[in-house]
Amino acid sequence: MPDRSTILVTACGSSIGLEVLRCLKLAQRNERIIGTEVSAWGKQLALPYCDEVIILPRGDEPQYVNKLKHVFESENVTLAFINTEPELEAIYPVRDQIQTMLSCPSQFGLTACLSKQVLHDRLNSASITAKTMVVDDARDLETALQTLGSPVWLRCAVGPRGRGSIVIQTAAEGAFWIEYWRRQNTGDSVDVWLAHEYLPGRNLNWTSVWNNGQLVAAAAGERLKYFMAQVAISGVTGNVSRCQLVDSSAIQDTAIHAVTLADDHPHGIYAVDLREDANGQALVTEINARNAFRPLLYAAGGMNFPAILVESFLGTDGSGDFNCQQVTLGLEMVRGMDFAPMFRETCDTPWRALSYE
Repeated sequence: MPDRSTILVTACGSSIGLEVLRCLKLAQRNERIIGTEVSAWGKQLALPYCDEVIILPRGDEPQYVNKLKHVFESENVTLAFINTEPELEAIYPVRDQIQTMLSCPSQFGLTACLSKQVLHDRLNSASITAKTMVVDDARDLETALQTLGSPVWLRCAVGPRGRGSIVIQTAAEGAFWIEYWRRQNTGDSVDVWLAHEYLPGRNLNWTSVWNNGQLVAAAAGERLKYFMAQVAISGVTGNVSRCQLVDSSAIQDTAIHAVTLADDHPHGIYAVDLREDANGQALVTEINARNAFRPLLYAAGGMNFPAILVESFLGTDGSGDFNCQQVTLGLEMVRGMDFAPMFRETCDTPWRALSYE
């Protein structure tokens, strides 16, 4: 029997890392699966799905990239799933020098995925993103409120999980918020702040896998609830507690256009977030270079993106024909802090957990 390829899953004990592992387990593939983690408890959580878990520094620690590259070489890693924003930011400067296949785009595409300001600049001509202005002080915020209307959505240009997000109705509110965040910032970089037109409609995700400029597979979901939303000033925590699969036909063209403007040669995972305006038109708010929705929901509904990416990049099993029509529309997922994810097809069917055996 030939040697198995090795697939690495970073942050394998995190919520997204565990879902990527579970997706690979559901696919019953033959590759060797290893993980990297920062904590002993995270390692313990991931071990049932891995052949081995290796402890590494956090993505925002100085030695992370060198340690990760050493794992690539020592473990003969064929493909790596990079699952957190700090890890992507750490990899970014050397992304195009890494020979191991990665789930994230090349450096050019990664730039737009890591910076919402760069993304907006690349998408601005297409009128598929919320109207946006860079703001720095009360005067800028007053101009933004006059131009974009009140309220506006204010957030940091860089960072995951709705970092710095708040809905404001006056320039004074926004100026106080920016100054508060600046006082809390102990890092070397200074945050760039963006004001967006407020989008009150559905909160959507369109996840896709691309291979050398070609779209391989895509599907869409809707965020319904967040963990701890009631104590988040914006109501957005970035950690979804309830979500469902939805028809992607109304947003697919917009999402494809966004990806191809953000990256001139898409390759890897692109998770496009969109929000509907008051008229129901979905506009792009960001693109993530990783699984940023719930990959386990997509997999349970027939679109196993981690397995699809492995198959597309390694081409070892199956035909590679991934039809978005096979997705179970309306499939709902509920996540809790004290129980495994539960799924149901309709409101009349009982909730069920998945088996990974």
